[in-house]
Amino acid sequence: MLIRNRLTIIFTLLAMAIQITLSLLVLYFYSLYRQEEFFSRLEGKARVAGRVLISRRHLHDDFFKNMVRTDLLTIVEEQISIYNSQHNLVFTNRTLKESDYYKEKIPLLATNSMVEFRSGHLESIVIPYRDRGQQFYIFASGYDRIGFAKLSALQQITLLSNLLGFTLIVLAGWYFSGRVLKPISQIVDEVEQITATHLHKRVNEGNRRDEIAQLAMTFNQMLFRLEDAFVSQRSFVSHASHELRTPLTNTLGTLETSLRYDQDPVEWRHSMEIAVDELKKVIILTNGLLGLAKVTDGTVALTAVQVDDCLLTAIGQVQTKYPGRSLPLQFVTSEDESFTVKGNATLLTTAFLNVLDNACKYSSEPVAVQLKSRDEQIIVTVTDQGRGISETDAVHILDPLYRGENVNDVPGYGIGLAVTQKIIDLHQGSLQISSNVNKGTSVTISLPIQP
Repeated sequence: MLIRNRLTIIFTLLAMAIQITLSLLVLYFYSLYRQEEFFSRLEGKARVAGRVLISRRHLHDDFFKNMVRTDLLTIVEEQISIYNSQHNLVFTNRTLKESDYYKEKIPLLATNSMVEFRSGHLESIVIPYRDRGQQFYIFASGYDRIGFAKLSALQQITLLSNLLGFTLIVLAGWYFSGRVLKPISQIVDEVEQITATHLHKRVNEGNRRDEIAQLAMTFNQMLFRLEDAFVSQRSFVSHASHELRTPLTNTLGTLETSLRYDQDPVEWRHSMEIAVDELKKVIILTNGLLGLAKVTDGTVALTAVQVDDCLLTAIGQVQTKYPGRSLPLQFVTSEDESFTVKGNATLLTTAFLNVLDNACKYSSEPVAVQLKSRDEQIIVTVTDQGRGISETDAVHILDPLYRGENVNDVPGYGIGLAVTQKIIDLHQGSLQISSNVNKGTSVTISLPIQP
């Protein structure tokens, strides 16, 4: 169901519930008012009957009947009955068929000055009346035809008003839900125009204050991230294609040339050695791309890992690759602190290995390594005195397959730091690079200590 239809239904139900509740309250209180008003009229009739019939001694003549004929305020089916102190009927203007039922109400006057009750469709009261030392009980009954007619008319008016109100509420709900959802409809229309080739388009953010504007702003932020991801992906595909195509083309060219022109086994061997070297480059690049994909998918299991052990392992592997290179390691820690983090030993070793390998690859001087623990963080700092990174290259140095302009003569593919960044992100750490051209580079890795 569309949100507009749902909002219209909810708004209609709530408004109708309120309207019906108010209508029922009006009917209820008017019914109480009618009843109280009619009982007041009956009480007035009873007291007039007491003064005329009892005080003036007209209980046994036709004076009251003659008075009723000329009374313009006579109640429909009006009935006046008077009982004496012995609960005997001494007067009635109609044939009384419920004398015993009326007598049962007289004892209730012991705690009330007036008793109200219903008898069929008639409403009745009984009041005590004392005259010249004698106690009488006067009953007055009648049918409030005018009051019930007004109540019926009010019910009809209320019913028609509710029907008309229901129609107006539905129309109002439909209109206002459309007004409320109009900005969202505009966002939908604008989003439908955004495609992979038009990621530069953005959604109108309106007044930038209400919830819908915040939704549009959040969506625009997502579009910025998507656009960056698409640009990075295109750049990655372009670089990967170039890096893979070059060694494969060289391999194919070498083998085709050898197949056509080489006659001497020595020449065959030389061509095969060249092809093997090119294929090794393809394998190294492929393994780097697979490693980057493995880290990115986020399916690596994390356990308690000793950072110092991973760092020592990486230093040992780098020293094997660069024999004779000085890699002094400095520990800065207190006795009660450990180097345990929640992570993956293989991946952390790979991250340290990539950083150390870059430091040794681009610098012939000693590489300083520092391991310290501070503020619930384990910090590894690798400092070299190599070529450094320019400000232009520093912006893209963590992009996969990106290499600086001053390292084109050094073998590499620009994957190591990208993999390292993904590994550190996976361990909820941070990677910071500080560099000056021809002065060296300092790489700092921070990892949270496991409680």
